[in-house]
This record gives sequence, C-alpha cells and structure tokens, in this order.
Amino acid sequence: MVKQLEKIKLLAVTHHSRKNINPIRPEASQIIGLHRSGKVDVTVLCNPDSTLIPFLEKEGIEVLTNPLDEKLSWHTIKKIRSLLVARKIQVLHLFNNIACSNGATAALGVDVKVIAYRGQTGNMSRWDPSCYLTMLHPRLDKIICVAKAVEEDLKKYIWGKKSKVVTVYKGHDQSWYQKSPADLSGLNLDDDSFKLSLVANLRPRKGLHVLMDAIPLLPEDLNIDVLLVGADPSSDKVQEMIARSGRPDRVHALGYREDAPEVAAASDLTVLPTTKREGLCRAVLEANSYGIPAIVSDTGGNAELVANGETGIVVAPGNAKELADAILKLYNDRILCKQFGKKAKLRAIEKFNVEQGVNATLEVYKDLLKLT
Repeated sequence: MVKQLEKIKLLAVTHHSRKNINPIRPEASQIIGLHRSGKVDVTVLCNPDSTLIPFLEKEGIEVLTNPLDEKLSWHTIKKIRSLLVARKIQVLHLFNNIACSNGATAALGVDVKVIAYRGQTGNMSRWDPSCYLTMLHPRLDKIICVAKAVEEDLKKYIWGKKSKVVTVYKGHDQSWYQKSPADLSGLNLDDDSFKLSLVANLRPRKGLHVLMDAIPLLPEDLNIDVLLVGADPSSDKVQEMIARSGRPDRVHALGYREDAPEVAAASDLTVLPTTKREGLCRAVLEANSYGIPAIVSDTGGNAELVANGETGIVVAPGNAKELADAILKLYNDRILCKQFGKKAKLRAIEKFNVEQGVNATLEVYKDLLKLT
C-alpha cells in the first residue's frame, strides 16, 4: 500500500573536520536542500569539531554531536539507537564509513530505513570482514553511489538484490565559484605560458607520476607551466617526481591551498591522471565550474564528469603518451580548449547541480518508505 507523503524524519550522520575549500561540502548542501524542500524533518549527528555545524545551524537544522572517531563505538551506537527510537526516525543516512559501521549496527532491530554513501571504486572484498561493517553490512537498505562507475563496481560485491545500489550525483552550486582566479604573480610565471594544474591530495593513485612521465614526451620548446596543488614542496618524493619531469623549473609544487579552485581557475587546463579507485572528483568539477576544461583518466566516475571530445579529454589510466598527446592537442588549439571549458561549465550546471542531487535523494527516500 502506498502512503501519502508526510514530512520524512531523517537522521543524517556525517564526520568532517578539515577546513573547507568550498563554503560547504556537497553533502552538506544536499542535507540543507532536503531541509529547504519542506518534505524532510532533518536532524544531523556529526563530530563536535565539524566545520559544517555553523552552515547547518544557520539553516535552522538541529545539530547533535558525538566524537564519531571509532569504527565501532558502543557509546556512538547507543547514541544513534536512542535517537532512532526516541524520534521515530524513518530514514538513517550515513555519509562515511565510521557513520556506516556504527549507524547500521545501531539500526539492528529498529524499524528504520538505512542508507549508506559510497564515494569511490575499489577497496572492497567479500573476503574482508571489515567490509561487512560498511558497504556489505546486512542492515543496509540502500547504498547511494556518487557515480555510475562506483555503482557498477560495488554491485560486483553485493549479496542479494543488486537494486539496493543506486547513483546520485553530488550537487555543486555555481555561487561557490564566483571568486577571481588566484594571483600567481609570486611564482614568476611567463605571462604567455600555458598553465596546467593538478589539484589533488597526492597519494600515488592520483597519478602524479603519470603526469611527470608525460611532460618529457612534449616538445622541448613548449611554453608550459605545471601547478601542483596539494604537493608538499618540502617532500623529497615530490621533488624526485618533479625532477622526473625533465623540466623542474617549470613544475611548481604549491602545497595545500585553501584557494585550490581559484588556482585551477587561473590555469588553462586541469588534469587528473588517476590510476585507480576514483569517484566523482570534486577538483575537476570545481575547475569545470570556472570554465576550465579537464583531461582525466578513464577510471571511476571521471568519464562521467568529462564528455570525451566535447568538454575535455578522457585518456587511458597510466598512459603517459596518451596524456601528453591530449595536453599537446589543447596546447596547440587554444580555441578548442576554451570551447571545451565553456561546455564543461554548462555540463556542471546542468548535470551536477544541487537541485538534481536533492530531488534524486528524496526519490530514494520516498521509494524506500513507499510514499507518493
């Protein structure tokens, strides 16, 4: 029997302590959007030092806190369970692994629909007991993935109904991207150089080594500068990578920067040569939102972000030659590069906006609760 839609009682559990580059993370904008819809009664449980708290409270959302710092914490499980029962919560939405392991366990025996969030491909096995505390937890009713590629990857490991795994694209708001491009004058770059940015927490899988192997394959007379946001200039490994490029004077490690999106906005092109385990890369969406096109590798949701040959270029993971050819193509055709950037911005606005993410999430809630 289909019920009439009433205000859905939601408990969202999330953990975030890093200072935000964007005013709010996409997950927070989604929670706020659900609250603003008037169709969801939202309560948020997060860590006490979460940087999202003032943004949520400003919207009139009730925020409760818990350390949320252990994979399994009796105190956290008891806290979540008491909230589920006392507030007659209908939907428990868990936004990270700690939230999932504690929240799904707390929901055992409680009449509530439980939803987890999955943000990347890989690192999943039916033979790993820890996976049964997160994505393979038997209490999960639905898993919302950030990209179709993540959904298809996770379905390979799910027992039973594969339909419990769905995709909802995270929403970005164009109001986040109204600042001026970063001032790069302190780097003493050539004004006419073609500026290439890579914005990432530079773990090995993010493919810095692929980019550094691609640079020597470019013609020697190219006037190009490479901006590495997130690369610690004091790191010996980073310096070894820069030396590997053959052009250490044109590769600039900028370290962590709170204006990373604006650095991307000051470049001509952004790249993300990830080798594995990618989701829906925020850095690419940020660059696209400023009208900067991207070259990405075909892993995870990257190829869903970039329409190959329309808004950017998709290359094979780990293929330095393909990456170099793609860079050279846009270096030699600046008009095409700018056209890609304009279309990439439109794609971000039309396909990856906050509204679509909120509406799709609301439909997941209604479907689980059998509401009209």
